[in-house]
Amino acid sequence: MSQQTPTPPPGIPTPPPGYAPAPPPKKGMSKGLKIFLILAITSLVLCGGGFVACTALVGKAASDISKEQEAKVGHVKLTSCKAESAGNEIFPTVKFDLEVNNSSKSQNTYLIDVFILNEKGDRIANTTEIISDVRPGQKATEQGMAPLSQKVSGKIECKIDKVS
Repeated sequence: MSQQTPTPPPGIPTPPPGYAPAPPPKKGMSKGLKIFLILAITSLVLCGGGFVACTALVGKAASDISKEQEAKVGHVKLTSCKAESAGNEIFPTVKFDLEVNNSSKSQNTYLIDVFILNEKGDRIANTTEIISDVRPGQKATEQGMAPLSQKVSGKIECKIDKVS
């Protein structure tokens, strides 16, 4: 007796010879999940175990940067502040002169924030000047200008706010 494959009802296609249904999916973790877990565990071990060391390194770097900025402040001074055209209706400006004396052992670039204050002490303008590549022992001067939003009368003062 030979076995015959049953004939499907009309309208349903017959599978090709040698057809086998797809095998059931494998049980277990996918490759992506395994990679994620490996990275997560590695991160926890490195960051969790090295948290104190990481904090100490970041703290030291921040302290070094702060000391460097404090030293730069001592290198910069305002030598003049002229309100030449502050009363001008069209384009009021204040001009000032900066001097840098690099007494450190390395070449530095200075970003200097300057505030312009009116006679009441209110800030009426601000600007940032850059004096770049000042070598050790070298002096550099720069003339800056701060545009004002409106005509100003009375005493005007220039003040260095921050040096970085």
